[in-house]
Amino acid sequence: MAIHYFHCTDGVDLILDRHGRDTKAFQDIIVKAREVAREIMTAVPSYREWDDWAVHIYDEAGPLEVVPFADQTRAAA
Repeated sequence: MAIHYFHCTDGVDLILDRHGRDTKAFQDIIVKAREVAREIMTAVPSYREWDDWAVHIYDEAGPLEVVPFADQTRAAA
């Protein structure tokens, strides 16, 4: 297992993941990133400008992947 951090930003505002989450495989980090995006969008239902937001996935060595929130808005439609 590895600790991965799921920071979210739209290029202006930032939601920093200070604790990280245990993940086993690369597929797990993509699934977790989508869950993080969904949790944030659910927590702020009145906000509609998610197109510029993305989950930036990091491990102890640095950046790994970027998953746009837009993936979630398309999945929900």
